[in-house]
Amino acid sequence: MKTIKFNFTDAEFINVINLMYKLDKPNYSKFIPVSSINDRLDMGRFDSLGIVLFFIWLSDLFGIDENKIEEFMNTGNFTILAIKDFVNAEHTKTYSYTGAEYRTMLDELSRGPK
Repeated sequence: MKTIKFNFTDAEFINVINLMYKLDKPNYSKFIPVSSINDRLDMGRFDSLGIVLFFIWLSDLFGIDENKIEEFMNTGNFTILAIKDFVNAEHTKTYSYTGAEYRTMLDELSRGPK
C-alpha cells in the first residue's frame, strides 16, 4: 500500500511540466507553454527524442519504474491530466511543489551555460 501522497494541484503540476518542457528547448525559441490540464504534450511541443527524454525525467523525478513509463507511453494518451493521473498512480517518491521545481531547475543548471 502506498504511503507517499502525491499532492500536486493541477496548476502546480502544469508548472512542473512546463519547467521540464523548457529543458528540451534550451533557447526557448519554440517553447509553447502548457496552459490547461487538457493540453497534450505531443501536439507540436516535442520531437520523438524530446518526448522520450521528458518521460525519462518524469521517471526520475517521481521514481516511476521504466517499464511502467513504457506502458504508459504506448497508450499514446499524453494529456496533462492523463500524465498527472499516471504519476499519481505509479510514483514511488514525490516532493512538495517547491521541491520538484527546485530539483528541475538544478537539472537545468547542470546542463551548463547556454
